[in-house]
Amino acid sequence: MSILEKLERKCAWLSFNNLYKYMTVIFFLGLAMDVINPYFYFLNLSLNIERVLSGQVWRLFTFVFYPPSASRSILLSLLMIYVYYSITKTLTMIWGNFKFNLYLLIGFLSQIVGAFLVYFVLRENIIIYPTYSFFSIIIAFALTFPDSYFYLYFFIPIKAKYFAYVEILLYLISFLSSGVEGRVAIICSAANVFIFFVLFKNRI
Repeated sequence: MSILEKLERKCAWLSFNNLYKYMTVIFFLGLAMDVINPYFYFLNLSLNIERVLSGQVWRLFTFVFYPPSASRSILLSLLMIYVYYSITKTLTMIWGNFKFNLYLLIGFLSQIVGAFLVYFVLRENIIIYPTYSFFSIIIAFALTFPDSYFYLYFFIPIKAKYFAYVEILLYLISFLSSGVEGRVAIICSAANVFIFFVLFKNRI
C-alpha cells in the first residue's frame, strides 16, 4: 500500500468534492477585489506573518484570494483562471478528490511554513503570494499528462511537457533575479511537486 493510500484511509475528510470549483470562485472574488481596490488584498488578506502573530489569524486562509496571474490585465487574469479551472477539473477527475485536495493543501501549507521560517530564522517579514502555486498545478498536469496539449490563447497547440519546460526556465530565471520573497515562494511551489511526486511517489 502506497503512502497516499494510507493517508487517504486516515484522512478521509480530505476527500470532499468540488474543491477546484471553490478555488475558481475564490480566484474570481480575488480578481474582483483587485479591480475595485488593488491594495485591499495586501492590507487585509495577504500572508503577512507579523500581522498573523499580532492576531490577524485569518490571513493564514485568506492569502489564497489571489488570482493566478501576476499581470494587471483583467483579460489575462480571466484566461489564467479559465486554464486553472480546466486543469484542476481534469486532475480531480483522474486523481480523485483526496489526491487533488491533498496536493493543494501541501502547496498552501508549504507557503505558510516558508513564510514562518523566513520570519523566525532570517528575521524578515516577507509577503508570499500564491501565484507560484499555479506553477505547481501546471507541473502536476504535465507530469500526469506529458503528451496532452495546451492551447495557448485558445488556438496555439503546445504539449504539456514543453509548456512545463518553458515555465521551469522562466522560474529559474525569476529565482536568480528575485529577492528572498520571490525565491521562497518558488522553492515552496517546487517543494509541493517534490513531496507529492517523489516522496509520496504519486503515479496515475
